[in-house]
Amino acid sequence: MGMFTPDLNNLRELYKTMLQRSLSSERQIVEDGLPAMIEDSTNAELKNAFRTHLGESKEHVSRLERILRENEGEANTTKCKVTAALISEGSSAAKDAKDQTLRDVVLIAAGNQVEHHEIAIYGTLRNLAIILGEAEHAALLDKTLEEEKHADKVLTELSEQINVAAPVA
Repeated sequence: MGMFTPDLNNLRELYKTMLQRSLSSERQIVEDGLPAMIEDSTNAELKNAFRTHLGESKEHVSRLERILRENEGEANTTKCKVTAALISEGSSAAKDAKDQTLRDVVLIAAGNQVEHHEIAIYGTLRNLAIILGEAEHAALLDKTLEEEKHADKVLTELSEQINVAAPVA
């Protein structure tokens, strides 16, 4: 066993570990990240986008719990340090932004960073599920992947409207 993570001997073990970290990631997003982003944002469309994705993220938690139960009998988690760091950095930067519009720009950037991380993870998990013969899991993971891509697209589109209104100098 590794000092901070279990030894990985095969794709199935990697798959389980990544599922556990993804569950941790989604729980952090649902419990800490998105509620703070909703509270800190000032643009109504941005608040709504975060609220919508919070609902989706709750579904992501349920899907991951289901996959983990089917895969190993329980939904244990291994803390996702990447998500914790992204949430912390985004929160810190938002607090540092004195201008409301600039704060919204920071929140969009933080949201995009989290989405990009999740897109990479869910794409990998879906591919591993396919290789492992877990077609139903692959379909659930692909649905989540598409929702993450959509959330990223929505944030990017909002950035095109909001970023130009932020102070430049």
